[in-house]
Amino acid sequence: MTEPDPTPAAGPREAAEELSRLWAAISERAFSAGPHQPDIYLRTTRLVGAVAQELRRRERGIQPLLDAWGVHRDMVRRVADSSESLIVEGLDIESIAGAAFMIRYREVLEEVKCEDRVAALAAAPPDTGWVVLEESGYRPGDPFVPYRRLDADARTGRALLVTTRPDDAFTGCVHVVEQGFVDLDSGRLTAGGAGQVVHEARSAEEREALAERLRRSLDAGG
Repeated sequence: MTEPDPTPAAGPREAAEELSRLWAAISERAFSAGPHQPDIYLRTTRLVGAVAQELRRRERGIQPLLDAWGVHRDMVRRVADSSESLIVEGLDIESIAGAAFMIRYREVLEEVKCEDRVAALAAAPPDTGWVVLEESGYRPGDPFVPYRRLDADARTGRALLVTTRPDDAFTGCVHVVEQGFVDLDSGRLTAGGAGQVVHEARSAEEREALAERLRRSLDAGG
């Protein structure tokens, strides 16, 4: 009798994250020709764009991207055959696929984020008010571990984007609170805006007090 594998199989997000490191690495080769071989650079750019567009025609989400990677070489050749302006001869098929998949992967991540935001907003009980939609990193602040949190009012979509960045000496953090808006239907985040102040603080405590004052001000219609 075969013993079950104690390690559960990675889900689509974990698998795509692992593959993304490969895509990023091999995609660097795609545009290495640069100004030294302008013809190859131009043909590569065209083909990468066409393959990325082909990936966009597939179903949304991470799994279709993973499925497409299983046939990525055939996909590149098939896309190249679809137009006389796309010539694969002399090009690095693997790096072209990597670049196109990396482009689409970044887009899919944003789509997944938006879908997660919509789901979290929809799941909030009536009159909940502010909810945390996203949070990652080290909350107290670390110059080498960025912090990011997205708070949104489930009733209006008004949002606060809370982040940290290293100071100039890389010995501490600058804590930032920026106003924004999350579209309740699409989940898209619009941060900042014309004439809007980006607030900075010197500590996590000061940052959270600032965020609370801004929430109260927004609730009051300020």
